[in-house]
Amino acid sequence: MTEEIKDKIKKAHYLKLLGNIPEGFVMVHEQVIEDLKDFDNWKDFKYNSNYIEEKNIEKVLSKDFEDGKI
Repeated sequence: MTEEIKDKIKKAHYLKLLGNIPEGFVMVHEQVIEDLKDFDNWKDFKYNSNYIEEKNIEKVLSKDFEDGKI
């Protein structure tokens, strides 16, 4: 199996959120927005263009893990 396929499987729970939003918008977990109130997180967001995607994936995967989906 290629790395690209393995990566898509790993992110499957996150990627299913992408289908119900208008083009040009990004669905963001509310906890990610709350985390940005912390100045250190805000600095990470400001200098890392992938911050939102990475944190969204972490939050979705941790929520699914808590719910027993994975």
